[in-house]
Amino acid sequence: MTRIKHIYVESITFYLALAFFSIPHLIDDFLFDIPAEFGISVHFSQFLAGIFILIYLGILIPLARGKRGGVIGSISMGIFLALAGILKHIPLIIQPGPYWSGWFSEGLIFGMILSGTGLAVAGFIALKK
Repeated sequence: MTRIKHIYVESITFYLALAFFSIPHLIDDFLFDIPAEFGISVHFSQFLAGIFILIYLGILIPLARGKRGGVIGSISMGIFLALAGILKHIPLIIQPGPYWSGWFSEGLIFGMILSGTGLAVAGFIALKK
């Protein structure tokens, strides 16, 4: 396996880890009425969740094929979800009192931030090669 292929494997691993944290977090958002904070109906939120899954898979396929567009898409997704976790959820987590469902919800956020950041770094390394 060449060096570039190994870096793509790292990107794919981080991308799958990001899915492991971000998709359950999406369900967590629904449970705690986050879409309502933005004035979005439940039905439209479900539609957007479906679009998110399609976009996620649409990035995974070219990434798995070693395409540059897949790497760029995965970097974008990693940065977007890591920033969303940092800007939206970290301020809530550091406030006194429990955060949503406690340690599990917090673990999803931290996992999303770490895997998104790792994905971005691995992707940038892959693009440099």
